[in-house]
Amino acid sequence: MPAVVCDEWPIDGGCLPEVSTPEEKAALDAAKDLAVDVLWALSGRQYGVCPALARPCPLQRNPLPSFYRAPSALVAVWSGDNWANVACGCAGGCVSSGPRMVHLPGPVQSIVEVNVEGVIQDPSEYQLEGDILYRNGESWPYQDLSRPLYEDGTWSVTYMRGLPVPKGLGRLTGLLVAEFYLACTGGKCRLPRTVTEVSRQGVTHRMFDTNQIYASGKTGIAEIDLWLAAVNPHHLMQAPTVV
Repeated sequence: MPAVVCDEWPIDGGCLPEVSTPEEKAALDAAKDLAVDVLWALSGRQYGVCPALARPCPLQRNPLPSFYRAPSALVAVWSGDNWANVACGCAGGCVSSGPRMVHLPGPVQSIVEVNVEGVIQDPSEYQLEGDILYRNGESWPYQDLSRPLYEDGTWSVTYMRGLPVPKGLGRLTGLLVAEFYLACTGGKCRLPRTVTEVSRQGVTHRMFDTNQIYASGKTGIAEIDLWLAAVNPHHLMQAPTVV
């Protein structure tokens, strides 16, 4: 699964080595990308605020016309690659939905825009409270999911979804960047390695076994692993969801 870190992941420059040549800079940039991807994955892929596009189906007081989709506790959400039906809250009566309210799959950080039949609505016409988007003064319109966006009977909400990267994580990210850079440039680093030497035709090859990191979900760097143990103690691959 590729990283989906959309907001800026902090990297403390005080932990980074000084580079002067284009080759060193390229190695450092690669180490930064790798460190962010690794920390994002090992922390359970739970941090990073990304844009999401949702097409809610609000519950209506009156029966819907036959050419409209029936009310649903699911919201069609565009993740950047494809549409997916996502439960808006937990199953049962705790889903908040009604003529003037829709429950967006969260965590919701902010609303970018609300588009009704191709017309962007003024922010004064709606209000966000937690993961619930209220419409001021009138009901949300019907949603016809049999039609593409911007046609009659369609509307969407574009918003920022996810958990912000924790403050103070830049220092730990910088530490991991420095270790990856040392590993890439032949320096001595703290990353755990099981070295196996294989000789073939008089040539000795050094092979590194990374299974220790894969199995434990840890980096071998005490400061980083202490944080990982706090935010992802069970080594989950991603945050659990309720189906």
